[in-house]
Amino acid sequence: QREKEVSSSLNLTHRIHYAERELLLLEMTKDLSPAQKSMIKLSIPLIVSSVFLTVIIGILLWNAMRKLALIPMEREISIREQAERKFRLLLESAPDALIYADKDGKIMMVNAQTELLFGYNRNELVGKDIETLMPLRFRDKHKEFREKFILGPAARPMGLHHELFGVTKKGREFPSDISLSPIETEEGLYILSAVRDISNRKLAEEKIKRNYHFQAAISSILSKSLTPADLDNQLKSILDTILSIPGLSIESMGCIYLAENHAGSLTMKAQRGLPDTIKSECRNIPFSHCLCGQAAESRRIIFAACDDTRHIEHADYGKDFPHSHYCVPIVSGDKTLGVINLVVKKDHKQSKDEEELLTSVANTLAGIIEHNRTDIERQRLQTQLAQVEKLSALGRFTANVAHEIRTPLTLIGGFARRLDRHIPDGTKDKEYSDIIINEVGRLENILKNVLTYSRESSLNMEKHNLGEIITLSLKPYQEKFRTQSIRTVLKCSEFPDLILDRDQIIEVLNNILSNAFDAMPDGGSFTVTNEIRTVHGREYVVVHFTDTGLGMGEEQIQMIFEPFYSTKIIGHGTGLGLPISKKIMEDHGGFITVNTELNKGSTFSLYFPLQMDRTPSQQKT
Repeated sequence: QREKEVSSSLNLTHRIHYAERELLLLEMTKDLSPAQKSMIKLSIPLIVSSVFLTVIIGILLWNAMRKLALIPMEREISIREQAERKFRLLLESAPDALIYADKDGKIMMVNAQTELLFGYNRNELVGKDIETLMPLRFRDKHKEFREKFILGPAARPMGLHHELFGVTKKGREFPSDISLSPIETEEGLYILSAVRDISNRKLAEEKIKRNYHFQAAISSILSKSLTPADLDNQLKSILDTILSIPGLSIESMGCIYLAENHAGSLTMKAQRGLPDTIKSECRNIPFSHCLCGQAAESRRIIFAACDDTRHIEHADYGKDFPHSHYCVPIVSGDKTLGVINLVVKKDHKQSKDEEELLTSVANTLAGIIEHNRTDIERQRLQTQLAQVEKLSALGRFTANVAHEIRTPLTLIGGFARRLDRHIPDGTKDKEYSDIIINEVGRLENILKNVLTYSRESSLNMEKHNLGEIITLSLKPYQEKFRTQSIRTVLKCSEFPDLILDRDQIIEVLNNILSNAFDAMPDGGSFTVTNEIRTVHGREYVVVHFTDTGLGMGEEQIQMIFEPFYSTKIIGHGTGLGLPISKKIMEDHGGFITVNTELNKGSTFSLYFPLQMDRTPSQQKT
């Protein structure tokens, strides 16, 4: 109560001093309780009024401020929000990957296409350096380019003088186009990068470029085919063109084979870069053997590595140089003309585009080969026509002089033999008589061969077993072979019955056996083998006669089927044995081939068709 009283009263005190003495103390006390009570009664309405007035004034001020400042600010914020929404919408709907980064290269924002292209979640990219999306080898250089761009920012494409690449989260690189757009904001400079994967465009460009190079190569090949050169030299030049085609992922190694003489085998005609062992071992390849032979047989492109099981014939090939092959058949109609063998890297992927382009090259080459062979055939037919005319004249001449020569020759021979029986042995007359008899016999044999080769032959076609005919033909030579140390080896399977002229086939066999005997004066071996082989869709019974004799050189091979050409010394052969044999085989619908190597021996192969094109009654030539 006292405290309240004290708090409700007013006390005043005053002291009067003189020198150091207190002279007077005045105190006055005023009771304020009545006034305080009155003030309390008045303060409540005043406070309420003040609060109410403050609220009213605040509302008025808020409305005034809102009209003057807040509404424009809200409108500005709304506009900015709308602009930001539109920006994000444009960013997300863009077909390219868009990357929004600051001047320091920190990624601030990306769109959905960026996530798809690079394989990152956008949360993984925001805050990362933009170089994260580049291959490691380009990152340092890009930082230098970025710093230069900041000094003079302008909208422009990147990579005007070099190719650009991006890298995905998984490390896959892809070629890209990148455009830069600087954006000035209140916060500073930002750069919007538009990135596009141009892998498909690059592939299309490469295809166009490759097609251009192939068309140029084909044009070059065609132009080379018009140059005055033999086919072998043309093939070498064409192979150089093929191996130098830009965009074709091949090594500088390859070769071109041709199928010759309908023998069902390939002969290497041109090569580049092949090892000597392969040039030797792969010089001749039968159809269906190894990769090239299988491509020739199937008439389909074969792509395989050097260690492919189909390439087992040359298992050592490629150990020091792993690689793969394109074996492209050269086909014309239903005929296999040859094979192009191209070497590619071991890890090379088979390409359909490359196969199509190589097929185009092979087709072009087929046209060149056919044209060349047609030209050769034309020349051959012209020569043959001249030969036929010559033989016709020879036949007429032979028929005309047969009576004039054969009759006197027979008389000379007959009288010489009669006189010879009455001349004592060991005399000069006996020696002269023997010479006359031998030379008359030789002249009679020559006349017989000339008549056989020049006249029209009529075949007596009947069913015979070829094996029995071969055995019969060998019997007269067994003793001759034995006296000259020639070993006879028969490695034949069962022979089918064939329609043929027995006597004429025996004549062919006698010519081959006689040549083999003469080719091995110091002894050797004579081997007979047989097989069934398909050549250009037709089945043949093939009989191979192989000797280990003297063999022949290239010039001799070219001439052995020419009439009156002989490799024997004068007086030992007429030079008509093989031409007659060739004619007889062709009359039977077959053919004869020879493979020979000087000082190593020869193999003569007789091809007999399993089915004759003509009936026996029609077999006249």
